[in-house]
Amino acid sequence: MGQRKKEVVVKKFLEDFTRLRLFNLFDNLSQDELDRIARNAEVLNFGTDEVVCIEETTSESMYFIYDGEVSISQKGVAFAHLESGDYFGEMSLITGRMRNATVTTLVPSVLFEISARVFDELFEQSPTVMHNLLLTYDHRLRRHNDVVVGQFLRLKHQFKELEDSHNRLLLSDKMASIGLLTAGIAHEINNPLFVVTGYLDLLNENLQEGKISIEELTEIAEKLSTASKSIVKLVSGLKTYARIEKTDPIPIDLNAAIQGSLDLVSFLYKQENIELQNRLSNGSPMILGNIGTLQQVLMNLFSNAKDAMESSAVKVISVDTREEADTVVIEVADTGCGIGPDNIERVFSRSFTTKPVGKGSGMGLDLVRKIVEEMNGSIGVESEASKGTVFRIVFPIFGA
Repeated sequence: MGQRKKEVVVKKFLEDFTRLRLFNLFDNLSQDELDRIARNAEVLNFGTDEVVCIEETTSESMYFIYDGEVSISQKGVAFAHLESGDYFGEMSLITGRMRNATVTTLVPSVLFEISARVFDELFEQSPTVMHNLLLTYDHRLRRHNDVVVGQFLRLKHQFKELEDSHNRLLLSDKMASIGLLTAGIAHEINNPLFVVTGYLDLLNENLQEGKISIEELTEIAEKLSTASKSIVKLVSGLKTYARIEKTDPIPIDLNAAIQGSLDLVSFLYKQENIELQNRLSNGSPMILGNIGTLQQVLMNLFSNAKDAMESSAVKVISVDTREEADTVVIEVADTGCGIGPDNIERVFSRSFTTKPVGKGSGMGLDLVRKIVEEMNGSIGVESEASKGTVFRIVFPIFGA
């Protein structure tokens, strides 16, 4: 049955041999040569999704697609498709190597298979076969190049969308924490404002009565200066943290940035009986980055520490810095509930959270990791259930 089917198909070729010109390798062959090639070939009929040949197997033939369409893939990833008039498998015959791709039919297909011997005879009979083969490769490269360019443009667009989403996520995370800080900072500002207004009233009263001396004016001026500097420090810290534009990395005084972040949360955390401790290195290690995003890292870690200590009898958040060789190490530790061994490896994964619904987005530590890595740093975590957690960040020292 298979032989009869082969003869019928070959006969159709010979009745209208110009149809073989569909394949450019046959362009300069006579009808007799075509007849001899056809009679030494196999005509194969495939259904849909049938494998024609498999990568990393020995190659002893090549195929011409008389009718149909096939997919070319490597390691399960499709990268091209061929249709009527195309051929494949010749490169393995030329190089003598294993097949480098798997070919699967996309629709019912009729393939014309010739052996390595017949393929070699093609080159011997017609000097233009190599020329036609090169033309085919040129056409394929141009076609595949268009595909690659299209894929690159799509990936570029998708990357831009991901980058925009990442920036919106950073902004959303930051705006949420700014909302929490606002009330605390308002209370913090009230204290120095009370000093300012009190001394201004006293100054106004004494000026009207003419009872103020140079010494008293100097003392009042110092009090007003101290109070105003406290306000400026708080507002400046909030402005720095709230800054959202993407800027080029600049040298940052790490200890100053940490102290500024602690100042921002000190009042709020005091209300929840949380003690803030810091043991900062004697020097002033400088790192390269964006101070606003660095503070976002610290605020995320402080917030997670605060939530972890919700049920703790002793609530302490400590921040240590130390220099090691050409790096500076930051450790943020808490006395909270800790992280179990089943979750410790997943804390930096996207959307992972152990917080109840409505309390955490699961995005905080994923953002922390991304920001730290963008600043050429690394972050790790150690934890013990019921005893607390330590996050350790390592940054290269700027100029080291």
